[in-house]
Amino acid sequence: MKRTLAIAALALGLILASSACTQDDASVSAIKRAFPASQFDKAVRVATCESGLDPKAVSPGGGNWGLFQINKVHAPTLRKMGYTWDDITDPIVNAKLARIIYDDSGWQAWSCG
Repeated sequence: MKRTLAIAALALGLILASSACTQDDASVSAIKRAFPASQFDKAVRVATCESGLDPKAVSPGGGNWGLFQINKVHAPTLRKMGYTWDDITDPIVNAKLARIIYDDSGWQAWSCG
């Protein structure tokens, strides 16, 4: 009986571990939701270059934040979207704002663009 329970617990642990969403998965999913299919691959490359797909990344000087390393100059746009700067490290929020910046300026807004 103990052996059966141990095997069942191990199997459950393996199932849960294999279905866990990684940080990269969450970041890529947020990008997929925010960008059109035609720009998805490029958006993933830019975010990978900018932050290593780390939604909590902050530049050394503290001026650029999140997945797409959004500069604080975009804080007013973020507020118009209904968010505060504290939300910028949420990959979904960061990707949504990146899409607005992309729609306005194209990829030239990013050094990795």
